[in-house]
Amino acid sequence: MSMMKRLLALAILAVAATACSPSAPPPPRVAVWQGETSGLLFMRVISTEALRDARLTTPDGRKILAQRVGLPEPAPASGESWAGRPSVGVGGSAGSSGGFGTGIGLSFPVGGFGGGSGGQTSAAGRSTQVEFALDQALLRDYRSRPGAWQLELNFGSRVDTLPAPALP
Repeated sequence: MSMMKRLLALAILAVAATACSPSAPPPPRVAVWQGETSGLLFMRVISTEALRDARLTTPDGRKILAQRVGLPEPAPASGESWAGRPSVGVGGSAGSSGGFGTGIGLSFPVGGFGGGSGGQTSAAGRSTQVEFALDQALLRDYRSRPGAWQLELNFGSRVDTLPAPALP
């Protein structure tokens, strides 16, 4: 009997210890859309942590650094929409040929997107707009097989890697 009581006490302690330990942050959510007349690919990253930078990895291993990462802003509350919410950002870009550039951008999202109907989302946390510049061949490849591409999101304390989201 005393052995059974000890095992029960150890099981209770193990459950209590895991319940009190800090849990990992929820995975980020990403919405993606394309600029109408350009090779720009826009993403909205919603997470509990501030996004520092992002990069796309092509199926053949080429890394594409985000051209611009916006300043984090609070994610909309339940029932609110992203439509019409402007974004300001400062970013840099680096090319495979060694070129580097910086810039400041102001964008106005057109239409809704996100987790619910009508562009509504109920996610808490921060939202960051990310912009990638892709040539037409890369953009066609991304559109045809986004799951073969990888998206790396750098939050400073961790880097999350996930399959790139499909374009609508």
